[in-house]
Parts: sequence; structure tokens; C-alpha cells
Amino acid sequence: MEEKKGNLQQFDIAKNAESIASSSDQDAQQLEHFGYKQEFQREISLFVLAGFSFSTMAVLPNWSIGFANAMISGGPMSLFWGFIVAAPFVYCIALAMAELFSAYPVCGGVYSWSFLLAGPKWGPLMSWVCGYMMTAALMTANMTVAYSLAEYIIALSNILNVHQIQSQGAYVGIYAAVLLIGLAYCALGIKFNGYLNKFMSTHHDVPARPLHLKINVLLFTVIWVFIGTIIIVVTLPAMADTHPSAGWVFTEFQNRTGWSNKGLTFLLGMLQAGWTLIGYENGAHLAEGTKNADVTGPHSILISVFAAVVQSLILCVSTLFSIQDVEELMASSFPVATLFVRATNVGLAAFFMVILIVAEFGCLVNTIVALGNLMWAMARDSALPNAKFWYKLTGEGARKIPLRLYILQVVVCIVFIMPTFASEVYWSAIMSTAVICANVAYGIPYVCRMIWKRHDLPKGRFSLGKASIPITVISILWIVFFAVILCIPTVNPVSVYTMNWSCLMFGAVVILALTFWHLGGKHVFKGPTYQVDAAGHF
Repeated sequence: MEEKKGNLQQFDIAKNAESIASSSDQDAQQLEHFGYKQEFQREISLFVLAGFSFSTMAVLPNWSIGFANAMISGGPMSLFWGFIVAAPFVYCIALAMAELFSAYPVCGGVYSWSFLLAGPKWGPLMSWVCGYMMTAALMTANMTVAYSLAEYIIALSNILNVHQIQSQGAYVGIYAAVLLIGLAYCALGIKFNGYLNKFMSTHHDVPARPLHLKINVLLFTVIWVFIGTIIIVVTLPAMADTHPSAGWVFTEFQNRTGWSNKGLTFLLGMLQAGWTLIGYENGAHLAEGTKNADVTGPHSILISVFAAVVQSLILCVSTLFSIQDVEELMASSFPVATLFVRATNVGLAAFFMVILIVAEFGCLVNTIVALGNLMWAMARDSALPNAKFWYKLTGEGARKIPLRLYILQVVVCIVFIMPTFASEVYWSAIMSTAVICANVAYGIPYVCRMIWKRHDLPKGRFSLGKASIPITVISILWIVFFAVILCIPTVNPVSVYTMNWSCLMFGAVVILALTFWHLGGKHVFKGPTYQVDAAGHF
């Protein structure tokens, strides 16, 4: 009997191994169809990939960034219902993206999809513009995350000390410091990957690579944010002395923007939802290391977006029911910290800020690595000026990283934060620019699909069927509409100091990308390094 049981176990193991090998072969064959050879070991599961996308969204710390702006632009009503209004449109974008992921399960995400959808003639230009748009999105996202991290650190200091830090120089100084610490971690952290593996991963036999470091950091962020969210959403309302009425939480409308139009004010308050619900496309950068990528990838995007929306709504309800004094909150330089102190006590408020700081630092590291990898891919494809210099990796063997590009983006982020000394609303414009550029980068492949592949998109195992075209059109329309809203000044009257400069920043990205294209890009850039046969097939 024992012998028979042992034979059955061996048969099951052999069968599972055969199934895994078959799946890997299928993934490799599909990749070869697009002109790529299999270079990564396919070991990423649905849980890891969904966690990857979810952690780059970093809902807990990033939700807190737009809290004050939403309370000014619509108040509680805008804060809660903004997510309800935005969520269906964001999910349409995610569905359209999931279908493209299944059709083209290759690394590069929107950058590669634009090229594959537009074809050999227009593909290089569309991919070029999309790459620069995504670079701008991640660059401004880095700036937003680092600046909010500086705010959280200063808020923690002010909670614990009598001396209150208010200087803009302190903000910028800490901002630069956290960027440099993040750079150091990205440059040196790979050395300590074994410690992360012991805590987070079961793949101890896999050589350390930047990819695995990123996965482990993201897994840590998932666990930290999940536990932190539970602690905060349970403790805040439980310890609050008083609770606003449900009517106030779900229907109270406040307008402190200076705009008389309530509809416009509500839409301006949706910046928080727009900022929180981006970043889910990053899972596509791991496509070639994912098992059953054409199925796992699409599902990971949809799961991460759904989880982010649910988490955001839970945070909204818990926070709004814990507010003690709205006027004090609006007058505070750190509304979230003030909320924590008034609803609980100084000790717990400091602990909550530590939760946000750790989660936000994890998010900063992830975005630095993500942007570095994207820019390295663009340098490899000659899409960056002086590409050969930026393409060079630092390190040995599997531990090579694009350190020069990590340094470049940190320097750019520090230089471009300096206008905050002259304008308080410049900081909001940076966040708006990140949301606009990210959504436009998402939308470029959809436009390419509607023009060149409307009816002959390759069908992956995840397909929207007859709903594909309507969902793609809805996604494009929402991206255009929301981009316009985010370019409108957040306060009125409008002056040089209160102007929303995100429209200028977005325009500068487009002009920069097209200028580089005409100055030489069109002669050297042939798109991501896919092979195209004489008939024009990929």
C-alpha cells in the first residue's frame, strides 16, 4: 500500500513537472513569435504579479497625498464619490490594457504595444512618443512620492517635537535626501537581496537580479501596506471621541477653490482618485518572467485595480468618520497628521506616520527602478540622446544595473523641484502632470489599436470579444476628458502663483519628444528590438 502511495506521489510530481515544462514551452514559443528569445526564468505567479502591480499603486500612502486637495475641492462628497465616479472608467482602461497584455505578452508594456499595434511604418514614432510620455509620468511620480515622503517625515517630527518645522528649505532638503537614500538603496541594495529572499521569497536558488530585488521589495510593500491599512482603518474610528453623521460623510459638499461651478469643483477633487489609481501597468514589465503570461498578466491587472478601489473606499469611509474638527484640519499644514493626532493620540499618530513613511519609501524605490529600467530599454533601442553612454550597465554578471540612469533621474528630480520656492501650487502641478502623462501613455496603444488594428488584433486567451471596441473607445474618451480637467487651475482667481502649470509641463514633454525625434530619432530609432520579416509581420 505504501509503495503504491509512493508511486502515485511520484506520478503526480512528474505530471506537475511536465505541465510546468509544457507551459514554459508555450510561453517561449509565443515570445519567439514576436521575435524575442526566452531570457528570463518563468517563475512569477499570479499572486506575485498582482502584488507587483498593487504595490506600485501604493494606495495607503498615496491616498493620503491628495487628501487635503479633495477636502478643499468638494469636501467629503468629492473624497468618497470621486472614487465611485472614476473607478468604472479606470476599470475600462484596465480591461483594454488586459486584452493588449494577453495579445502581446512581452516586456515593455505600453512602450512595446504601441510599436506592435502601429506596425513598421508608424510604430517607431508612436512607440517613441509613448516612451517619452511614460518616462515623464514616472519622473513626475518620483518627484511626487519623494516630496510627500518629505512631508510625512516633517509631520512626524512636528508631532513628536515642540519645535515645528515649516521652512520650504527643509522640505526640499529632506526631499533631496530621501531621493539620494533611495538611489543608494537601488545601487547597493542588490547586495542584500539574500536577506530579502529569506524574508519574502521561496526562490533561494535563483541568482540575484534587479528584477528579483524589485519583486521582493514590492512583496514587502504589499505585506506592510496590507497590515498598515487594517491597523489604521480599524483604530481611527474606534478611538475617535466623536463621529460625523453618515449624511455629512456621504453628502457634505465644500468648495474652497474660488470656483463658483460645483461640478467643476467636484471634478477638480478627483485628482486624488486619479493619482491613487495609476501604476497598475507596471506588471507588464515582468511579462517575460511570468508563467502563462497571456492569462496571468491580464488577471493581475484587473485584480490589482479592483483591490486598489476597494482599499481606497475603505480608507475614505474610515477617515471621514474619524474627523473631529474640519476647520482645524483645513488650516493645518499636515491635515493627515492632524487627523491622526485628534482621532487617537500623539504616540499612535507617530506610529501611523511611520507606517506611511515606510510604505512610501518602498514606493519610491520601486518607481526609481521602474524608470531606470524603462530608460535603459529606450537607450538600448537608441531612443535617448547619447544612448550608448546611458545604455552601459554597472556591476558584474547578473547583478548589473543601469546606475547611470538611476543617477540621472535623481538629479533631474532635484533640479525640477526648485520652483516650489516660488509657487506653492507647483507641487500640485507635478502630481497632475504624473497622472496626465501616465494616462496618455496608457491611451496611445489604444489609439494605435483603433487606427491600425481595430478588427485584426491578435486574440490572446483573455479577450473582451464584442465589448472590446466600445471599452477601448470609452477608455480613450475618459483619458482625454480627465487630462483636460487636470490642466484646469485648482484655485480661482488665477495668477502666476496659482496657475496650474501641468498643461505647460505636458506640452513640454510632447515638444521635447517630437524635437528629439526630428533631430535624429527618426533615423536611428526603429522601435523596440523586435524582428520584423520582409512581409512586415512581427
